Amino acid sequence: MLWRIVRFALGLTAGALLWWSCGDAWNHALAMMAEPLTKIDHRLRDGDLVAVGHTIVVQPMKDTLPQATIPADQLTFNVILLIALFASNRTPFSDRNMKAFAVAFAVVLLLHPIGLFISIESTYANQQGAWSDQHYGETAAQVWINAEIFWRLIGMFGVVFAAWWMGMEGGGESMRRRG
Repeated sequence: MLWRIVRFALGLTAGALLWWSCGDAWNHALAMMAEPLTKIDHRLRDGDLVAVGHTIVVQPMKDTLPQATIPADQLTFNVILLIALFASNRTPFSDRNMKAFAVAFAVVLLLHPIGLFISIESTYANQQGAWSDQHYGETAAQVWINAEIFWRLIGMFGVVFAAWWMGMEGGGESMRRRG
């Protein structure tokens, strides 16, 4: 048990260092991947996503859209937990664990643009004053703020735990045998 805690702490440290050192580069990729999602909503089509340090700025191309700044680092730090969980497995460097980690890591990274899109929609629906009132109804504003709260508090961590559990030795396998 002690070694598992030590591995978790080392994974947590390694994950934090990776997240901090690669954050700006990931934010550039994240902005590029999420931009097509923002074009789906006609209200946001006139905005370009630009990574600026730990944030992603929605830059208006026309005067029809106000600028918004999204703290991207708050949407991506779940990778730290993912790395720590996989590091705490009994055989963290086994081929099986490394393959499961690679799949889980890819799933988590591919969900980041969706989390960013939800945050952008919520920001425009709830934090842009008169523009929000004019372009989003009360119901839409409530839907987007609740979606963002759910994603930030439950979804982004639930995905990590589910991906880890499915890749864990015996975790997903025992469930497949029962089903």
